[in-house]
Amino acid sequence: MGITCSDVGIQYSVFCSEKKEGETPIMRHPGMVNKELQKVNRFGVRTTWEAMENNLKTGKGNINFVGYRKKIAKNTFEKKYTWLTYEYIYNTCINFAKGVELLKLCPLFHSKISGDFKFLGIYAKNRIEWIVAYLGSHANNATVVTIYDTLGEKAMEYIFRQTELETILIEACNLANIAKLIKEKKTNKLKNLIVTDSEDEPEILQEIKTLGINVYTYDEIIEKGKTEGKDIELSPAKPESICTICYTSGTTGNPKGAMVSHEALESTIDCMDHTGFEYFKDDIYLSFLPYAHIMETLIFALIMTHGRTFALYSGNPRNLVEDAQICRPTIMTSVPRVFQRIHNEIKKNLAKESKLTQNIFNMALNKKIKDFKENGIITNPFLDTIVFRKIRNILGGRMRFMLVGAAPIDPELMNFLQCAFSCKIVEGYGQTEDCAGVLISSQYDRVCQHLGGPGYNSEIKLVDIEDLDYRSTDVDPKTGISHPRGELCVRGPLLFKGYLDDQENTDKAIDKDGWLHTGDVAMVLTEHGNAIRVIDRVKNIFKLQQGEYVAPEKIENALMDSPYVEQIFVYGDSLQNYLVAIIVPNKSHVIDFLKNKGINCNNDNCKDYFENEELKKDILKKFETIGEKSDFKGFEIIKKIYLSPEPFTVENDLCTPTLKIRRHVAKKYFSDKLKELYNSN
Repeated sequence: MGITCSDVGIQYSVFCSEKKEGETPIMRHPGMVNKELQKVNRFGVRTTWEAMENNLKTGKGNINFVGYRKKIAKNTFEKKYTWLTYEYIYNTCINFAKGVELLKLCPLFHSKISGDFKFLGIYAKNRIEWIVAYLGSHANNATVVTIYDTLGEKAMEYIFRQTELETILIEACNLANIAKLIKEKKTNKLKNLIVTDSEDEPEILQEIKTLGINVYTYDEIIEKGKTEGKDIELSPAKPESICTICYTSGTTGNPKGAMVSHEALESTIDCMDHTGFEYFKDDIYLSFLPYAHIMETLIFALIMTHGRTFALYSGNPRNLVEDAQICRPTIMTSVPRVFQRIHNEIKKNLAKESKLTQNIFNMALNKKIKDFKENGIITNPFLDTIVFRKIRNILGGRMRFMLVGAAPIDPELMNFLQCAFSCKIVEGYGQTEDCAGVLISSQYDRVCQHLGGPGYNSEIKLVDIEDLDYRSTDVDPKTGISHPRGELCVRGPLLFKGYLDDQENTDKAIDKDGWLHTGDVAMVLTEHGNAIRVIDRVKNIFKLQQGEYVAPEKIENALMDSPYVEQIFVYGDSLQNYLVAIIVPNKSHVIDFLKNKGINCNNDNCKDYFENEELKKDILKKFETIGEKSDFKGFEIIKKIYLSPEPFTVENDLCTPTLKIRRHVAKKYFSDKLKELYNSN
């Protein structure tokens, strides 16, 4: 099953239709030519609840489903994991669903456009109660509305108003936020809270009760279902039922509630088969990306449907390494930024070692990278034991597979991580609107910088973008090889069912022929098995004075490789012929540079030196080096920068909850600084 690898290479996709004017032929996985796109996964299940039941039917009830670190005190946890079986979680979900039904906490919501729903909101980090509430909802055909724990007030107010949510499961650390919204009358019809860790915030809970809100503890709901719910008949979700309303924050306007069906989610879980990945009985997946986002929602469905084990992080990203060292995971999903931080920390610690140690490490790393590129081998028993064991132990010593998504990862970083951790890494691509599972690469591939091909439940095509000179007929001028380019479009069972009560935006996203227009510009690597590389964005593009188009996200993604950069906003004025940037710098690297220049500074006074000209020159010099490596054109090189002491956050409205820059807000927010940069000599 999945993609095979040979000396010739990997065939990721094939053209399987006639070419039409202005677009490529339709492309599919090689095994899906002339077949109906897959709606059912290899287990034959089409809802998350069916997947849960299937694990019990196939004898996996006693297997550990999920583990967590018990809390000793607020923000303090045991140094071990407690594990709960599939059977235990199954029974707890049933009791939760019955408790909710008995108390009538999820009444019918009628939408004139989108249909009827029973909604339950979840406002919490990844934890046992999240899983039970999520699956328990599906046991009785309720739809989960995800609320990010970093959502801004405006977006939350909009969600409460649009969904008419009456009940949310909430962890105690978020109670102050909800109390504020309740007092400001921004929660619409909210009546009930199901609270976890209720002992942590007794005063806020009491205040919320005085505001007319019913407060239940999570344990009370479970107990009520267990003791009083014997005669309650549950109605499990159907394949076409909406599993979750996942709000895509976007960079402008109100969030959009993407309706993701069970069928779409479960039909996508076979995507990992295309990587060549094999599941072992002792596999443990470390879960720390938010369940509120589609990427982790898909991985949760995937791991659960395969009957494997989760280890939940303890809720604080600073404890992630400690969590990994205790639970010793084998599988992990992350975004490039997290991997970059791990890489930077390793390099920083290595710089403190002797020159001999550094030379030995670099020689060993280069040896492994060479072996990988030549024969695909990432293990070396001698070097892994003598040189790299300490690095492997950072994540527990057993990591064997990582998936990276959400943004492109630098090829050098990917090779470093694969060889230093002796761990296969693959790249995936997707959006909320297509269940995060459109494209995925193979673990056998020795070539980075692409996203592989489509799975069994989707087909893709590229559509010309005349204004940006991207065409399906494009040819590489250096090699003469056909490299079709255009907007990536996706079709198949994995697509969402539209935006909740928003036909206008739904019609903009999906055309009359059922194609989702992703807004990403892609290229077909015909010489590499028709693998797909995302190279640009259709939107967020502007012209400079000389008429050249600039895609700021592409430049930002590349410059994130600089150790100086924590966050970056690239800007270009159409009346100017060069780019400028607002940078939130990595203070640690700034401090190291200044100390080398004889300036004694620390975290507290570091920002006092952000105007240091030598510092700025060094940053720009590093940017030029990255630009050369990334084949930037001359007009894509940053000429001037401003170092901001204030990070881009949800609270100051400079970024979305998924950490994407709100460009229109940033432009206005930094308007004076941008003018200064262009007016300075």
